[in-house]
Amino acid sequence: MTLREVLEEAIRLRDDGRPDLSLALLDQAEAEGHRDGWLTDNRARALVQLQRHEEAKRLWRDLKSSEDQALRAAAVQNLQVLALEAGMSGFHIEVQALARELSWELERIRPELIHASEFEFALLEEGVLARERGAPATTLALMEWAIAAGFQSPWLEDNRARALVAMDRVVEACGIWRVLAETAALEEVRTAAAQMLKILQREEQKQAAQLKEQALLEQGQDVASTQGPQAAIAHLAQGLLLFPDSSRIESDLIDLLRELRAEQDQHWMELTPWMQDQELLVEVFEQVLLASEGQLSGG
Repeated sequence: MTLREVLEEAIRLRDDGRPDLSLALLDQAEAEGHRDGWLTDNRARALVQLQRHEEAKRLWRDLKSSEDQALRAAAVQNLQVLALEAGMSGFHIEVQALARELSWELERIRPELIHASEFEFALLEEGVLARERGAPATTLALMEWAIAAGFQSPWLEDNRARALVAMDRVVEACGIWRVLAETAALEEVRTAAAQMLKILQREEQKQAAQLKEQALLEQGQDVASTQGPQAAIAHLAQGLLLFPDSSRIESDLIDLLRELRAEQDQHWMELTPWMQDQELLVEVFEQVLLASEGQLSGG
C-alpha cells in the first residue's frame, strides 16, 4: 500500500469505530518502512479513541516541532482538545455556577455531554437561545467563559459580537468581526464577519464618534479637577472644533466659563440671566477661535 492508501484506510477504520485495527495497520506500515508525521498523527488519534491519552499526548508533543506547518497546527489543536476533554467535569460545574449567577436556566448544556466538541456546540446553542430570548448579557458571559476556558471555535467570538450589538456596543462588536474577517480559518466565518461589518458600518461610525465625544467630556472633568477650570476650558474648546454640533461639550464649556466669571468678575451677578447667557456665548466663540488659531500656528 502507498502512504496515502495507508492513511485513508487508517482513517476509515477509525471512523468505523475500529481504532484497534487502525493502530495495527499503522504498525504494519511503519514495519514496512513508511515514515511520515501524518502516520504519527493518525496513531495518536487512534490512541485517543482507545482512551490512551497520555501516549497520544507524547506523540503530538513531538509533532509540535515538525517542519510541516499543517502538522504542527494539527498537533497543537489536538493537544488543546485533549486538555479540554480532561477538564469536562469541572466545566460543567463552572457553567452551572455561572448560569445561577445570571439567573439563567440551562437548556442545551446537559450533564450527559462528556466530549469537548459537543459541549462547545451546546455552549453556542445556549448563547444563541439566550440572545433570542432577550438576554444578550447571558450570551456574552457564556461566550467569554468558553473562550477563557480554552474553547477554540470562531463562532464563539461571532456570538460574542452579536451579543455586544444587542447590548448597543457596536464598536466592540465590529472590532471582533474585523479580526475574524481577516484571520478566521473557516471561510463561512470570514464571510459572516464581513457581512456584519458592512451592515453596521454607519452605526459603528456613529457610535465611535459618540464614544470619542464622551471620552472628551470625561477628560474635561479630569482636567478641571487636576489642572483647574482654565485648562479644562481650553480642552473643551478643542473638543468643539472636533464636534461643532455637540450640545454636551458646549454645555460643559459654558458651565466652566460661568464658574470662572462668577469667581473673577465681582459685577457678574449684577447682570440679568439673559445678559449672562449672551456674554457666555461670546466667550465660547472666543475660546473656540483661540483653539482654532492655536491649531493653525501649531501646524
